[in-house]
Amino acid sequence: MDKRKEKNLTQLMEDVDALVEASDHLVKSAVLEHRKREKIKNMEMPQLWTQEELYEKKIVFTGMRQRDVLNAFREVRIKLLSRHRSDNMVVLVSSVAMDAPSSYFSFNLAATFALDQHKTALFVDCNPYNSDVDKYVTSDIDVGLSNYLTDYTVPLKNIIYPSGVERLRVIPSGGASESAAEFFNSKRMEVLVAEIKSRYPDRFIVLDAPSIQQSTEARILAKYCDHALLVVPFGKVVTDEVLSAVDAVGKEKFAGLVFNH
Repeated sequence: MDKRKEKNLTQLMEDVDALVEASDHLVKSAVLEHRKREKIKNMEMPQLWTQEELYEKKIVFTGMRQRDVLNAFREVRIKLLSRHRSDNMVVLVSSVAMDAPSSYFSFNLAATFALDQHKTALFVDCNPYNSDVDKYVTSDIDVGLSNYLTDYTVPLKNIIYPSGVERLRVIPSGGASESAAEFFNSKRMEVLVAEIKSRYPDRFIVLDAPSIQQSTEARILAKYCDHALLVVPFGKVVTDEVLSAVDAVGKEKFAGLVFNH
């Protein structure tokens, strides 16, 4: 065999090997995507809320009459996705003022992420002082976040509860605690956030924090998030308070303000 034919044969074999390798990669990617979708589809189905219950609880859903409200939350989702460019992120939500809780916005943001049938969302109640997470959970709450952070015998699966929204789960706060700042600043909290983020690569996580004015918890929790949103009660705070809140979560994490009438 002359050198030209030998060279062509070698190149052909290399091309075949490259094609086989590319095919294997495509097959593996397709298998992983199928498994991911099957995992979402096979999630334990909770008792879902009816449209009337969703209206009563003021939770967004596809087909709701207040299209402007739904579209507003979708716009926030789009903005966050454009900043992160990933199917997996941790978003911190905190209020600038003490008398303007952020749970309504936080939970609806998580619900908006869960509207995508190929995605899941997790709402984590990190507000031990002003929690109303009970109305978002469809089963009795035995243990929550504070229990998990203080008791190493509590498994993670025991603090994740179903909500009445499809593909949306909830971690309740676990009750009031004067040591919340220390708990949130612990290695166990750091590991928890890393685990719930990495366990499902298609999961969006929303941390609902106490008000920036109320405590130091939001400042501590900011280090675990990819992006931070601040809820601003319209006409109730001054510019300096808003700027102080932005500094508290960090300008590199700050993703925007949400004005609440």
